[in-house]
Amino acid sequence: MSSPIGPEALQHLAAEVSRLFSAYHEQVDRLLAERTHKNEQLRAELGRLEALQKEIARINQDNERLRAERDELLAAFSRMADLVEQVRRSRGGSGAG
Repeated sequence: MSSPIGPEALQHLAAEVSRLFSAYHEQVDRLLAERTHKNEQLRAELGRLEALQKEIARINQDNERLRAERDELLAAFSRMADLVEQVRRSRGGSGAG
């Protein structure tokens, strides 16, 4: 049989267990603080990404509008070139300036 633990040994054991629990809680608190900080960083990054997505969508809309305007202008210039060519032909021009 083992001998019973004396009061001093029991106090020492209780102090060691208390120290270990304290170290454990400090580590848990530190990890929670790090995780909270990382979550805040991720939320901020998500906000920036959402703002960029909105900006990209706006730019894409502008791009589509500008392409449509360009196509309209190209069609108008093409029609003008056709009309100029018709006028030259009707006046008997050779097309050389």
